[in-house]
Amino acid sequence: MTFDQATLAGAASAVTAAAHADDSAALYRAVMPPAGTATPPDQAAAWFGSLLLRLALAAAAGSELERGCSRQAVSDWIGQVLGALPTPALLRAQDPGRIDHGQAVRAAADHSRCREYAVDLIRVGLAEPDDALDERGAEALSAVTGDKQMQLTVIKTLGRLAPTPGRRG
Repeated sequence: MTFDQATLAGAASAVTAAAHADDSAALYRAVMPPAGTATPPDQAAAWFGSLLLRLALAAAAGSELERGCSRQAVSDWIGQVLGALPTPALLRAQDPGRIDHGQAVRAAADHSRCREYAVDLIRVGLAEPDDALDERGAEALSAVTGDKQMQLTVIKTLGRLAPTPGRRG
């Protein structure tokens, strides 16, 4: 399934603006497929996959990373832009009465996994034109489109890494 490129570009810009503003309500509106909640599951998956790739390409283009750079270079850049991943202790400290240690450990692992998926998706945008598709990028796209919470987290991460609408890098 393909989508109108203007609609997809508008959604990517809205996601980027919402992610930079840390506006969860705007982010949820921005990621919604054009047909809203009436979108059949297969079309919704295609929409989210297209949006993820568009955001990954925007993040790659807005970075100062070179084509074909290593996973570590992409990971380091993301760390510089977004800061360190949250630790279980930091996550638990946000609401110690509600978040137990096990939940905090799982949440920290989820954050780490989402960041790794973002690395793999951005590397798709940094591949040399003649390179074969990196299997890790394809696996990341498949994993992220199959998990709604992970989808939103990775979309928000990529939106924060992409340049804000109207500026590059």
